[in-house]
Amino acid sequence: MTSAVRALLGFVVVGAGFLSGSFQFAGAQSTGEVAQAAEEETEASTSPADVYGVRYAARGLVMPKGMIRGTFDVVIGKAPDSDTTTTNFGVALSPANHLEIGFSRYRMGSYPNPDFLRALGGDGLIPIIAQGRDLIPLLATNGRAFGDMFAYVRAEVPDTSVVDVGFDLGFLIPTASEFGVLIGLPLRFHGGDVFAFDTGLMINVDNIGGAGGNFTSISLPWNVVLSVTDMVFVKLNSGMNALDVGDGGALKVFPFGFGVGVTTSSERLMSDVFAAFSWPVLGSVVPGFGFFERSSETTTDFWTITLGVNFYSPVLF
Repeated sequence: MTSAVRALLGFVVVGAGFLSGSFQFAGAQSTGEVAQAAEEETEASTSPADVYGVRYAARGLVMPKGMIRGTFDVVIGKAPDSDTTTTNFGVALSPANHLEIGFSRYRMGSYPNPDFLRALGGDGLIPIIAQGRDLIPLLATNGRAFGDMFAYVRAEVPDTSVVDVGFDLGFLIPTASEFGVLIGLPLRFHGGDVFAFDTGLMINVDNIGGAGGNFTSISLPWNVVLSVTDMVFVKLNSGMNALDVGDGGALKVFPFGFGVGVTTSSERLMSDVFAAFSWPVLGSVVPGFGFFERSSETTTDFWTITLGVNFYSPVLF
């Protein structure tokens, strides 16, 4: 009797251990399958917030492959002799990894875009505000007009960590003025997903084939971007623009501006709504005939207000 009880107890203990191990193994396997399924679901997500990121400062110079961005903004420009209001529509697409093409003056890390600054030849160099470089740029100045269309290609160097490096090639399609070319080297330095510093080099050659010859300008912009929260970001932007380079000295202007934006997102759409204010020629240095014959000036007579929104599609292919 005692032997039978002992045998029965031993059988129960062994069986319970076996069942416990089996259940534990099954539970672990189930957890692994769930984790793997969750990972695959995340990898397969096409949401723009998941793929590109909600935080503005954490985004790269180029959209992920298969994403489309639509842009719309209204720019109110004030100058001593004239006021300018433009409405701009643009679109961009990433057809391949680390590549972006578009009809838009908006490019990540290069906005507000300093290449709207020009100068007129004559007795001196006079900075003017000339907005309207997009897919559909509409100008409302003393009537309505169609501005210049702008197309660009941007390639990004893959597998960079702290700094994003890109290459821009843009073309000003002469729907209102003359043909132009832009060559750029945008840089974006990341400080986690909270901070970004945008800088680089841009060379614009405008008025190609037009009266008075080519107009060349060199821009060294910088933008400080801070993602205050997942949804809210603020910007400070400045830099140096050398206008009419190579023609007896260049007029150097120093813009300054700031802006704030809010990002909203859903499974199928993400948008950035923003407002910005800028003095495009807050400071300037006018060239003279000698090395020391130069004059500097600070003015707030030129300013712009920009109200806009960018829309991001999910990954479509």
